[in-house]
Amino acid sequence: MRAGDAQLVTHIGDREADLYEEWATVPDRYNRLLVRIKQDRRLVEKAQSLYCYLSSQPFSGSYRSRVEGDSRQTRTTREAVLSVRCTAVDIQRPDPLKDKNYPDRIRLYAVEATEANPPRGQKPVHQRLMTTHEVVCLEQALQVIEWDCWR
Repeated sequence: MRAGDAQLVTHIGDREADLYEEWATVPDRYNRLLVRIKQDRRLVEKAQSLYCYLSSQPFSGSYRSRVEGDSRQTRTTREAVLSVRCTAVDIQRPDPLKDKNYPDRIRLYAVEATEANPPRGQKPVHQRLMTTHEVVCLEQALQVIEWDCWR
């Protein structure tokens, strides 16, 4: 699918878009995916699940971000310092899809941004993303975090 003269389109999705079927079929020469992670997936050749493996990676750096208040979560507007980590992962095809024509594994890039010191009584910001864009450094991680904020 091409959008006009665009050389590349990034489809940005919420947690409901974290589907193996989409990871297997949407990305191509003109299309990439960026999705908030919903599932703690099994990884190929790793003893740990996605969440554990990602949280065991070293931090690449940190950045400041404005956190909007939300009365439903009793969250106040503030500036937060978020630590970022990123890594390549090979997710394993889920068992319910084993009889389908999907690849056994898919190479993706996971990004996690966490707030270590939220104000007293506030839930820390914790964001997990996966993308088909290569993310191997802080600059690339910050780019996909920014794109996710645009959705």
